[in-house]
Amino acid sequence: MQPSPTAERLTAVFERIHRERMAGLPILHPALSVAVVGAREWRGAWAGVLITPWCMNLVLIPAPGSGFVPGPTGSKQVLELPAGAFELIASEEPDIGPFAACSLFSPMQQFADQAAALATAEAVMQQLFEPDPPPAAPQPAAAPGISRRDLLRGTLSGQRKR
Repeated sequence: MQPSPTAERLTAVFERIHRERMAGLPILHPALSVAVVGAREWRGAWAGVLITPWCMNLVLIPAPGSGFVPGPTGSKQVLELPAGAFELIASEEPDIGPFAACSLFSPMQQFADQAAALATAEAVMQQLFEPDPPPAAPQPAAAPGISRRDLLRGTLSGQRKR
């Protein structure tokens, strides 16, 4: 599948931020690069997961005529997604315009490499926008590891990531 123009623009802007504003900062994960995963239209807005060497965010960008309005830069709003309510913070960048982002992971040191970050971002998009149907029968106990709830809330090993 070919990337959307919005995903390409978001990638280019954050690659520039990486080169110009973030260069040399110790928070950067050297094995990661900027990527956009799972781009889709949602209620008249563009949605996708933005991976950078310093964070992973769910990003929503309003389309022309969209009912989604990020609000003034720095303002917060709670958005109801199919998987539940999530807090987003409004921002704006030249070449993107106003958008809102929900921090999923920051910093990114828990990811071994780009492939691990990409796989996590794909799982996040699926979990956020394709909620589980009600179970038809009782389910066996889940194997140890990261639960869906922990992944979406940024919680690993019982500690909430901020």
